[in-house]
Amino acid sequence: MARGLGARMGVVALAVAAAACAAPAADGVAPVALTWEKARIGIPARYTGSGVVLGRRTDGAVKRALAGLAPGLRIPTVLYVHGCSGFGNSGRAYAAALLDAGYAVVAPDSFARPGRPRTCDPRRHVTDVARRVIGAVRAMRIAEIRYALERIGELAWVDRDNLFLLGHSQGGTAAAQYKGPGFKARIVSGSRCTRGIGAAAAEPVLAVYSLRDPWFKNPAIRNCRQRAEGKTVETLELPGAVHLVVKVAEARDAILDFLARHTDRRR
Repeated sequence: MARGLGARMGVVALAVAAAACAAPAADGVAPVALTWEKARIGIPARYTGSGVVLGRRTDGAVKRALAGLAPGLRIPTVLYVHGCSGFGNSGRAYAAALLDAGYAVVAPDSFARPGRPRTCDPRRHVTDVARRVIGAVRAMRIAEIRYALERIGELAWVDRDNLFLLGHSQGGTAAAQYKGPGFKARIVSGSRCTRGIGAAAAEPVLAVYSLRDPWFKNPAIRNCRQRAEGKTVETLELPGAVHLVVKVAEARDAILDFLARHTDRRR
């Protein structure tokens, strides 16, 4: 591609990304709010009396399940931040493991934003847009976490003393980078914390990734363990090349054990 054409495409993509951050949707709802409006919610079977429920928060089945929850119930909850290609198979795999373990799942949809650019090719394991667009999308992901945390505060059934942050891949980088209170602990999946770790020193962090992950193009880049800088960071470095680490029994067990160790179930 000619340099001039590539530069023009980068400018266009950046404009799209900026618009997705700031422009109101046709119905007047801000783009970041749409990530919440289209969020998925999962409720474990033990609380519904009729099996696991997982769907968009606007789905009838989800609304009925939430309406049927026992008054005063507080469910340990995980805010899940999806990867660069959306909720998809990775989100379903994580939701299945978390729901089976008794955690509710709330997963905002970043692609609900109008004009939200895709930044990766999951078949080739590469990012394929200009760096400026990637930077704009990073800012979106952090804003989505902040906004979801605000809205979760309105959900009476969420146990806010047992609220966890879990991000996978691009979402894992955002989960690691996010600064601010509100989470009991956080989990970083399929990311080397390349934007740093924003957790407070007292907030436990678990990072799980494969050493030969095909997304990791430069093995010399510092990983989550090396970026801990005195913070409470546990790492599990798998020897293989699996990106969706929750499919590896050792990783899945470590994630669920980490959650169990930091969940107060006495209430």
